[in-house]
Amino acid sequence: MRSDEPLGEPRWIDPWTRGQGETRVRALFARTWGAEPAGVWSAPGRITIIGEHTDYSGGLSLPTVTAHRTYVAARRRDDDTVRVLSEGADAFDGPGERWTGTLTDIGPDQVSGWPAYVAGVLWALRERGYDGPGMDVVIASCLPTASGLASSGAVECATALAANALWGLALDSDDGHAELAEACIDGEEAIARAPTGGLDQHTQLRCREGEALELDFSERPPRATHRPLYFPDYGLGLLVTDVRTRDRDRTPGYRRRRDECAAAASALGVERLRDLAGDHRARARIEALADPVLRARARHVVAEIERVEDVSAQLAGTGPAHERFVDIGKQLFRSHASLEVDYHASTPELNLAVDTAFRNGVLGARMVGAGFGGSTIALVRRADADGVARSIDHAFVEEGLERPRFLMV
Repeated sequence: MRSDEPLGEPRWIDPWTRGQGETRVRALFARTWGAEPAGVWSAPGRITIIGEHTDYSGGLSLPTVTAHRTYVAARRRDDDTVRVLSEGADAFDGPGERWTGTLTDIGPDQVSGWPAYVAGVLWALRERGYDGPGMDVVIASCLPTASGLASSGAVECATALAANALWGLALDSDDGHAELAEACIDGEEAIARAPTGGLDQHTQLRCREGEALELDFSERPPRATHRPLYFPDYGLGLLVTDVRTRDRDRTPGYRRRRDECAAAASALGVERLRDLAGDHRARARIEALADPVLRARARHVVAEIERVEDVSAQLAGTGPAHERFVDIGKQLFRSHASLEVDYHASTPELNLAVDTAFRNGVLGARMVGAGFGGSTIALVRRADADGVARSIDHAFVEEGLERPRFLMV
């Protein structure tokens, strides 16, 4: 695109209302199975405000949730058969047809592709001593997949809520939802064979709309502290840019980062890198590591935990709001720089979105999620959001890249 050509409209992904989502998935269920579901359950996407790649090192993270959700309609069966259909199932790297199996047959290496995220939850609940019959399930979602917003986690969590209700588990308190989140984690790792630190599932089952959730992964399940997220009260919001790329190295890259963090902790003589947070000698100890890769990984994790502590304090603080927002924004930029330089989790597309947002005067911006593609967030004045999105869209077109998509949180 030449710079003198008019720009098109940014591509926004609007959330469904709860009513729209429930109506859509109920209709899909009726068309698929020829009957009405017993109910509809849903789970949101996850946005990490700050605290990326800290969960599996026992650290702190500060996420929130999106209005974009994944909806599951389901009913009990009289046998142990599980039947699943996902609207647009190809988005989950699957073939798109219905999947059918049995509870007794679900196990490691027995289910592949997108159905493993559903089957894994049911398997994990049974492994934890909960029991129930088979289920008919359909899934519909307005949450973009492969965007770094935990779309697979939303499938798991909505499935867990459905099983909780249909199996009569009564896991309805925060502690109960923490138990469901742990089952989702077990299922994702054992059945879907995807490594996870637990940030997604605990956020999606325990965070309420309009708040941030400080999660402390030094415990399992992590301790949760609810923080006010009053950005809208001051005309601010989080602009999400889905850069439409996902590196094939994402899963193996994530596993390597986990292994490297464990190796760095061992080299530093601690159980987890979280144990170094708050130690005034930590930086010197980290910089003394002989291996440059372990040194960089440890440097990111320890500094990122400190950034979470600072942003949480600003959200809970009582000083001038503008000063607190400016500080939060600075920490977002610092987090992205650390993820790019020390963690090597960013990509040229993610960097372009962050750099363009910076040039357009946002308060802060960073990649979000595991990285290797996905999305960025920018703390932006809502009145400026469309203009910032236009600039990012233009920058991608200028570079010959696929146009991004945008969400507001």
